[in-house]
Amino acid sequence: MSNETQQQTRLIFMGSTSIANGFRLIGFETRPDPSLQEVDQLFSELLSEQQHAFIVIDHSLEKLDSKLIRQIRNEGGRIVLSEVPSLDDPNCYQCSIDPQLSMLIGEDSEEGAQL
Repeated sequence: MSNETQQQTRLIFMGSTSIANGFRLIGFETRPDPSLQEVDQLFSELLSEQQHAFIVIDHSLEKLDSKLIRQIRNEGGRIVLSEVPSLDDPNCYQCSIDPQLSMLIGEDSEEGAQL
């Protein structure tokens, strides 16, 4: 066994209160309805302290346009970021990689929007 101390991976959910309750029940830290400042503060902390984290965000947080969310997605590694659709409108969910997937599987843009 390594002499290094194993670093605990933080499980964090950020987004709608209605979804946060479920994530809290399964052991996630939750940040219900966070502001852009709260999102950036958490991500800055994780980056500066080099913490490991699995973060699930509500799709609505994409609208906040956080530069740190983009940075974490581009870096990969210690922080894994995943996204879930809103409970209020789950049919409007479109992942940021949907256009690339549509191109790969050869679907036209209208069909690809329904992946």
